[in-house]
Order: sequence, then structure tokens, then C-alpha cells
Amino acid sequence: MARLIKTTHDLKEGEVFNKWLRNRVIRNNKNVLTAITGPTGSSKSYQDLRRAELWYREQFNKEFLEENICFSIAEVMKRVSSGKLRKGEIIIFEEAGANLGSLDFQNKVCKLFTYVLQTFRTLNIIIFFNLPYLSMLNKSARLLIHVHFETCGIDFKKEVAKSKAFFRQVNQSSGKIYSKYLRIRHNGKVRTIKRLNYKMPSERLRKVYELKKLKFVTEMNEDFSRSLDIMEQENLRKMMRPNLTDTQIETYDLLVKYNGDKKKVAEVRGIGLRTLYKIIENIKKRGYTPNFKEITKETEQMRVLT
Repeated sequence: MARLIKTTHDLKEGEVFNKWLRNRVIRNNKNVLTAITGPTGSSKSYQDLRRAELWYREQFNKEFLEENICFSIAEVMKRVSSGKLRKGEIIIFEEAGANLGSLDFQNKVCKLFTYVLQTFRTLNIIIFFNLPYLSMLNKSARLLIHVHFETCGIDFKKEVAKSKAFFRQVNQSSGKIYSKYLRIRHNGKVRTIKRLNYKMPSERLRKVYELKKLKFVTEMNEDFSRSLDIMEQENLRKMMRPNLTDTQIETYDLLVKYNGDKKKVAEVRGIGLRTLYKIIENIKKRGYTPNFKEITKETEQMRVLT
């Protein structure tokens, strides 16, 4: 950052940031980790997509790859370790905030950042990280962020999203972070860049992103529903223990496991159907009636695994 970026004409969209990326990644063989923060609806995702789109068109003369839009640590690591990424490629880690309440997720993020930094000599890649607040990352991860974008408004008439770009330096002795605006030499004069403006990404990229986001949200909701089903069944089992005999509890568990398949339960227990029905009747008399329609085999398998 000591050597100023030079421009001699009217600045184009994305030009300043692209020049900074080229200088750091292409010329100096380093990686870049950025984070964009802001409330819901502040165009965090679209700004990242547009930045990536402009970089790919300029650097690779092609469109941004949809497989580089990731919604989980596993997806990011799969792309990073695929061996298919070229120098200067961008990975967008979307909706990271959905998992940030997990300490395990925090540790994985830090390991991911460290891994990317340690392998810069062979990878030289860029990761755009998207979350509501930078403080949601632990301190170790925050220290590794090179650029922090803060959304600061949308011009709906011009369809332009605005953000502040803070380029970060870390004091190696104290660990203190210094956030600075980028300075450039424009037409012979030093100019401080306090805002970066980006238009909407292309329609193609928006459609790709929205489809991937819909899939992610749907799967997340389904996982949440399954987790609730599992918790309800576990709570029910704990409540019934004082009231049911060991034989009745074992029978109930088998009914849940085989989704109400009485023939299978009788076969596993080595009893006749008539005996099984008597046990079920006694379970019902004590006030326990399992709802097998809501308990799928997949749910029970997940309960066993957890």
C-alpha cells in the first residue's frame, strides 16, 4: 500500500479495487480475504457478486463461475482443495452468518483462513466473506481479514450499491488492527477513496445466486425441522421412562425406529403380533401414542448418529 495505484482517466466501475487485487495477488503472489458487513437487504451479496464479475471479465476474460459461490465451509474447502483454481480466482462464502453462533463453526473459519494464507505460494486465491457484523468472527479470524467492506446505502434510481472499503494492517507486536482508506494517484493528484460504488450483477449471475440461495435456505429449514422432531422424541422418551416398563420402552423405540412397522418389530423382538398389540395397548393406556407419520427412517438415523 506504500506505492500508490495510478490512474489517468475517469475511474471505471471496479477499477480501483481490481488494480489493488492485481498488485497483491498477481504481482506479489499473495492471497486476499475480504469481509462485507451490513444489515439484511443492504446488498452485501450483490456487491460481492459484482466485484467478482468485474474481476473475472478483466483478469480472465470470462464470466464468474457459479461453482465458486459457496454456502458452507465444506463447499469452500472442496473448491480450495480441488486443484482446479487458477491464480487470482475468487470464492464467495455466502450466508456465513447463518452458522456463526456455533463455536465449532468459528474454529473452522479460522482454520480455513489460516489454510488459505499458508498455501498462498501455490494458490494465490481470493475469498469474499459475507456476514452481518465483523464482530461475529472471533479475534483470530478478524486479524486475517485484509479488506473490510461496510455497506452504506443504495441508490435505487441508479441501481448502485455503496460501501466503505477499509484496508487493514495489523501491528505484528501488539496485534492492533489499523483500518485505512485506500489512496490512489489520480491525474497526478493523491486521492483518498472513501466509497466504492457497484451496479447490480448481471441477470445470469443473479439467477444462479438466487437458485443456490433457495436451495440452501430450504435445506437449512428442513434440517431445523428434523432437529425439532428428534428433540421432541428424545424429550418424550425421557418423560415416559418412569411410567413404562423396560419391555414397553424397548417396544416403543423399535416402533419409532421402524416407523410403526409392527411386523418388523415383532420379528426383531421374537414375539407374535398378538403379544405386540397387547404391549402397544398398554403403552397407549399410559398416555403415549407415537406419531409415526412425522418420524421418518431418516430422522431416526440422524437421532442415532447424534
